[in-house]
Amino acid sequence: MKTFNVPIIYRSPLISAIKQQRKQQDKMKKDFTPTQLDFGPVKILLARHFGFCYGVENAIEIAFRTVDENEGKRIFLLSEMIHNPQVNSDLLSRGVRFIMDTGGRQLIPGKTSPRKIS
Repeated sequence: MKTFNVPIIYRSPLISAIKQQRKQQDKMKKDFTPTQLDFGPVKILLARHFGFCYGVENAIEIAFRTVDENEGKRIFLLSEMIHNPQVNSDLLSRGVRFIMDTGGRQLIPGKTSPRKIS
């Protein structure tokens, strides 16, 4: 399966290790039981599927690669790429602009079409 170049700040070494172990134990992802982390008096149950999905990792990689490969150029996305405030904030801080919000309201004024004068 393809792996994506997602910025390290969005990856947790602990979560990566847990996902890797689960992948080795259940390659076909048919076991939906949660992963249990047992810290004695505290037990944490993690859902079988968690974190960024394939499509989100792909979108993050494309967006950040586009920014890196087009330094100094204006980059626009239709709207927030994913429902993750940190990722969207990081993209904004790197100069990406969203044309509209997730509700469809335009954030960047578009050009008005020329009107025919009668």
